[in-house]
Amino acid sequence: MSEFWLKKMKYYFKIHDFDHDGYINEDDFGEIGRRFAVSRNATADKKEELMRSLRRVWQIYMKYEDPKSSKRLTAAIFIESIKKQLYDPDFVTLLQQVILGLFELLDVNQDGYLQPEEYERWFDDMGFPEEAFDRKAAFDAMDTNHDNKLSFDEFIRAYFDFVFSQDESSPNKFFFGPLVD
Repeated sequence: MSEFWLKKMKYYFKIHDFDHDGYINEDDFGEIGRRFAVSRNATADKKEELMRSLRRVWQIYMKYEDPKSSKRLTAAIFIESIKKQLYDPDFVTLLQQVILGLFELLDVNQDGYLQPEEYERWFDDMGFPEEAFDRKAAFDAMDTNHDNKLSFDEFIRAYFDFVFSQDESSPNKFFFGPLVD
């Protein structure tokens, strides 16, 4: 894998390390799910569905854990786990389910699309200041049909481009915000 892909995955790890202790554990995934469910006023069913999906993702990431890891992943083990599973159809299907759940939570007005303000609110929820990166440019890059809204197809294509692509020029490298060390 390229250095660029590794940089994206290190960043991906960092945003999942909710408590910033240098490890990802099941509690981090739980807090991520709870934060989004609360900020989006999710129904109990939607919250449970999201939490179930996140637990399944966590279990798949743990597939390649170090037995001495105390049920937590370092960045290196997390990245290795993703590398080993990138082209596993079960892994890809699970990621699709999780991204669908995320999309549905972000779609506050439930019209089946993400409006620019719904997309921008996601970054507010993640704690990124507006000046951290050009949110409009990131949104516009995903909006491939230029209708000023993101369909689920556009959103998931951008997500998978972020996870799979090694193209440094891809505008979807900002799917989760600015790539910071």
